[in-house]
Amino acid sequence: MPRKGEEKDFMYFKLMNGREEYLAGMRELLEERHHQVVSEDAGEKVNPVLNGGLETPVEIWMELVSGEQAGSEDMEAAASMDAAAFREVVTEFGCQEADGLRKGKAVLKAGGKTFLFRALMTLVRELEKQEAMHAGMAAESFCRRETVYLDKNGTMLDCSRNSVLSVESIKKYIRMQAALGMNTMMLYTEDTYEVPEYPYFGAFRGRYTREELKECDDYADRFGIEMVPCIQALAHLKTALRWDVMQGTRDTEDILLVGEEKVYDFVKACIRSASEPFRSRRVHLGMDEAWSLGLGNYLLKNGYHTKAEIMTEHLDRVAGICRDLGLEPMIWSDMYLRMNSPASEYYDVPLDTDLSGAVKPPREIGLVYWDYYHTDENFYKAYLHMHRQLSEKIVFAGGGWVWNGLAPNFGVAFSTTEAAMRACKAEGIREAVCTMWQDDGAETPMAAGLPSIVLFAEHGFSEQPDREQLKEQFEFLTGSSYDAYMALGEFDAVPGSEMYDNPSKYLFYQDILLGLFDGQVREADAFMKAGSSAKTAAASGDYFAAAGGHNLDTYYDLLREKLQDLAGSETAVEDGVLELYIHLADVLSMKAGMGNRLCAAYKEENRETIQKIAEEEIPSCIEKVKEYKRCREAVWDKESKIYGFEVLDIRIGGLLARMESAQKRLLAYACGKLERLPELEEERLAYRPVKAGDEHTLCSCNTWRMIVSASPV
Repeated sequence: MPRKGEEKDFMYFKLMNGREEYLAGMRELLEERHHQVVSEDAGEKVNPVLNGGLETPVEIWMELVSGEQAGSEDMEAAASMDAAAFREVVTEFGCQEADGLRKGKAVLKAGGKTFLFRALMTLVRELEKQEAMHAGMAAESFCRRETVYLDKNGTMLDCSRNSVLSVESIKKYIRMQAALGMNTMMLYTEDTYEVPEYPYFGAFRGRYTREELKECDDYADRFGIEMVPCIQALAHLKTALRWDVMQGTRDTEDILLVGEEKVYDFVKACIRSASEPFRSRRVHLGMDEAWSLGLGNYLLKNGYHTKAEIMTEHLDRVAGICRDLGLEPMIWSDMYLRMNSPASEYYDVPLDTDLSGAVKPPREIGLVYWDYYHTDENFYKAYLHMHRQLSEKIVFAGGGWVWNGLAPNFGVAFSTTEAAMRACKAEGIREAVCTMWQDDGAETPMAAGLPSIVLFAEHGFSEQPDREQLKEQFEFLTGSSYDAYMALGEFDAVPGSEMYDNPSKYLFYQDILLGLFDGQVREADAFMKAGSSAKTAAASGDYFAAAGGHNLDTYYDLLREKLQDLAGSETAVEDGVLELYIHLADVLSMKAGMGNRLCAAYKEENRETIQKIAEEEIPSCIEKVKEYKRCREAVWDKESKIYGFEVLDIRIGGLLARMESAQKRLLAYACGKLERLPELEEERLAYRPVKAGDEHTLCSCNTWRMIVSASPV
């Protein structure tokens, strides 16, 4: 779509070769950009001023090309595939009678329906560029050819951690995926889909009805996108197992009791309910991170058995259920790697380990290798090799990093994705998904992570996408500033932080009187005032290269200014995501250092300063938090069902209540009604102790209950 605040002329397009199955998707994508689709028998003449200088509609010919049609060389390349495919996406457009192309004719060729829609949007993007450059003049001929590196490439959207995406939001992501040529979508639903036999399953959670899921699948099918249900059939079922009616099915609070018949009745009902609305015969059964498997009620009932024994027993039963239902299952791979780990971890298996003789899942079960943490291409290659020793069906899952706090972490998302995608291409992996997890409450909007999805998509059609390619594609699809969105990654890329640190979250939520992270802030401020190293400054970008002499308050104030400058005032208001983060930076510019300022004033018995903070800073900060909450609710309403927002209401409401309580206590002290404030006498220990000479001064803490109090929450 055009950049927000910009106007553009629409163009006319006509599908010529009678492929009616493409027409509905074509109309959805083009009309969203305010173009018009006319019927094949419509009149020829249109206003050239409104049509990129062309006097007739752009004629579109879509050709689905198989490997057999593509020639012997392509056939050889496709020989290893279940279905031979034409591994190119070709977009040709002619403005003159030349090379067999009529004037105003576009020929789109690809080996898959979704890839054809990518070619369509490549055509539209190039024509819109020419229209913008040559306003009213005839467009120029062009040909774009892209290699298909991934036969299946898509996203996994987390709809289980409070945020349950609305049907309209899912449709929006489907359209975006189609425009990017991403042909699979997984909805991760732990208990957010209905299972008629179990009415408590997903109660009060915004669960999808069968009709809603079918509507999404029907819509995805317009674009050739395969929707794959992604559920849990072993662990990560805490919210489902909380109810009394699930007695007798629990090993631990979030793991099913393997071996119990009522468990397999439950699992069968879940698999059937989750899969029936979808055309795909594939299903993702989860089964990851079952760390305490066999150590709860299972141990009491059956005695000790190894995880390998229990996993084998469970998967044999579940695989049988899938066979009966005609389904092709896959699971996360970590439990099988942990069986070969010295410490039952996922990533500490020696890279040269031979797993050919290891315990393997049933043959029909595929393995999904998830890895969001490594920047070494060789690590991914070694782990892919180990996975191939365990299963013939391997899918790679990378991370969009929208789950670590209040803002996306693009530094980690991009560095890990780049290494992983190079390894997948080198090792011949043909399917990958970008996971968009929403850990600890979905506090980062899914939409804030769109650059990660675009990066993942472009790796499917490019050996190495560059920044300009990503920027052009992102801004074409969203109408927003790529640079502004990428700047969201700087909320946690503070000088003195490491890859997984998330200061924006704990600085936002921490209590201004108790200040669990004030000791950490003090260390970071001292580091920044001393001047960050060249390495740290470079990692933070040129904008903050002069961070020496500043503190965290100033850092976030500069970030606010940067976001406003990059977004532009009109875009910032129209793009709810950018507006949200401008307000977050505004909050942090006042709140990040407030606790330490209070401690310093209290130590000096400076009641005047304490009174000023209580009367001026805290009310101002409260209003800034309210603005942030208003924007977060607006973005939530655009993305998700209402269920789950009550958690953010409680969290942000608790923050506001605590700030009001702090204000009362500070004013009481300032006017002499209180002799002491014991909270401010408590030593401000660093949450993560900082070693002498260490440039890593900040820390990671992504759990709200661990941030807001040292007391049980």
